[in-house]
Amino acid sequence: MDRDQRRQLHSALLVAAPWLAATELGPQAVDAGRCDACDERPRLLPTCGTAGAAALCRDCAFAAGDDGWCSGHRDDGREARRWAAALPDRWADIVLLWWIATGEVRVSSADQIAREGLPVDVLALLPPP
Repeated sequence: MDRDQRRQLHSALLVAAPWLAATELGPQAVDAGRCDACDERPRLLPTCGTAGAAALCRDCAFAAGDDGWCSGHRDDGREARRWAAALPDRWADIVLLWWIATGEVRVSSADQIAREGLPVDVLALLPPP
C-alpha cells in the first residue's frame, strides 16, 4: 500500500469511525501494538503505568477497573472506560486499519481482519486478501 492509498484509507476511516480522531484515548494515544495485559487485542487506552501496564485493550481495561490506574488517575481511567464502552464491536479491527493507514503496522496485518461488515469506503481501499 503506497502513501496515497494509506492517506485515502486514513480519510475513509475518520469518516467511518470519527472516534479515531481522539488524541487522549484510542490508537493515537498509544504506541501501535498489542495490549500490555493480554497480548492479543490492540492497545487502546493509555494508563498512568503505575499498575504495570502502559496501555490496555478495551476488555483488559474493563477487567482492571480502577486498579488499572493509580489513585490520582482513577477518574481518568473511569472516563477512558466510559469512552471505550461506546465503541463499536469491531473497534479492534478499526484500530488495526488505523495503524495500517498511519504506516505503524504493515499492510499484511489486514489479512487478519474479517472484511464482512466493514464500511464499504474502507473495504474498497484494502488490498485483496
